[in-house]
Amino acid sequence: MRRISLTYVPEIDMFQFMRNGRTPGTEGLFQSFTKALFDVGGRLGSVQREGAGGFADYIAMVEFGDAAITLNVEVKLMPPRTRADVTRLAKRRSTAVNALVAPFLSPSVRDELRKSGWSYWDATGNMLIRSVEPPVWIDRIGASRDPDPDTSGDQQSLRSLKGKAASEVVVSLLSDGGATSVREAARKTGTGVGTASRVIDLLRTDGVLEVSTAGIRVPDRIALATRWAQDYGFVSTFKPGRYLSLLGEDLAIERLRRSDIRYALTGSRAAAAEFTRNGRVAPLPPVGIWLYTDDIASVERTMDLAPDRRGGILVAGCDFLSDGREGSQDADPAIARHWRIVGDLLAAGGRLTAMGEDLAMLTDAEATE
Repeated sequence: MRRISLTYVPEIDMFQFMRNGRTPGTEGLFQSFTKALFDVGGRLGSVQREGAGGFADYIAMVEFGDAAITLNVEVKLMPPRTRADVTRLAKRRSTAVNALVAPFLSPSVRDELRKSGWSYWDATGNMLIRSVEPPVWIDRIGASRDPDPDTSGDQQSLRSLKGKAASEVVVSLLSDGGATSVREAARKTGTGVGTASRVIDLLRTDGVLEVSTAGIRVPDRIALATRWAQDYGFVSTFKPGRYLSLLGEDLAIERLRRSDIRYALTGSRAAAAEFTRNGRVAPLPPVGIWLYTDDIASVERTMDLAPDRRGGILVAGCDFLSDGREGSQDADPAIARHWRIVGDLLAAGGRLTAMGEDLAMLTDAEATE
C-alpha cells in the first residue's frame, strides 16, 4: 500500500451534518473528527446518519486527493478498553472503511483495532485511516495516556461484576486462589490492567479479597463466587441464543464431541460430569445444554440447531476459548473450568443454584487438599 499525497482543502464544509440524537455528546466528538480529517487534507462529501438499528452512527464520504473512501463511523463516549471489547465490535464491512471515534483510545486498544482492520481517531490526536482500495494510509500519534480519566466512564464498572471481562478475572482468582499482582491477573485473563484493577478493588471493598504487598489472596472461594453471582449471570452477561436440536440433545452433544469445534459445556450437564469425576451422584439430572464456543455458526450446523425462544439449548459466544486464556477442562465432552460452572449455576436461581452450592463446596474442598 502506498502513502498518498494529501492536499489541504480550505473550502471543506465539515459541519454540514449537525445531528445525532442517539447518544448525547457524540455530535461534538464527530465534529472534532471531521476537523481532524480537514487538518490532514480531507475533503468531506456527503454525511448521513444510520437508523437506530444501523451498523454505524455516521456514514461519511471523504476524498483525499484523487482517492474517495466511505467511512462507517462509530462514535463511542465510553470506548473499548480491552482486547475482548474490541472483538465485540461489529465485523468490518468489505465495501467501506470502519472507523472508531472516541475521546481516548489506549495504546493496547489501538493495536487491537489495527489487527482487527479498524481505522480510528481520538480527541488526543491518535489517528489511523487506512483503505486498501483506493489506497489511503494516514497514521498520526497523539497521547499515550488518558488526559481526562475522571470522565472516561471508568467508575461505572466499579459498581458491578456483571461483565464478561469481570467474569474472566473472577474465574482466574477463584481457580488460582489469588494472584501475585494486578498485572499478573490482567495478563492471565487478557483484560486490561485497569479492568483487572477495578474488579479487584471492588472485591476488596466488599471484603472477599485480601490485597497486600504480598499479593492478592482469596480467603474464602465460596464467598467470592457467591458475591460474583449477585451481579453476573450466564444468560444476562453472555446473552446466549436459544435453540432446539432436531437430533435430540444426546446425539447433538455426541456430534459436537466428535467435531473439531472449540466449545465448553457449562450448567447442569457440566456439573454432573464434575460430580461423576469425583465419585459422587449429581443432586439433579442434567437439564438442557449450556455451552460456550468461539464459533457459533459451526455449532449450529454440527448440532443441527433450530432457533427457539423456549429451547433448552443455550449457545454463548466467547473469546476466552480461542485465546486460550481460560479454555476448557480435559474432559470428554469438554466442560468449562470448575469455577465458571459454579458461577453459572449460582446465578441461575432455583434448584440450579442449590446444585451450584454443592459443586462450590466440592470444588473448594478439592482445591484446598
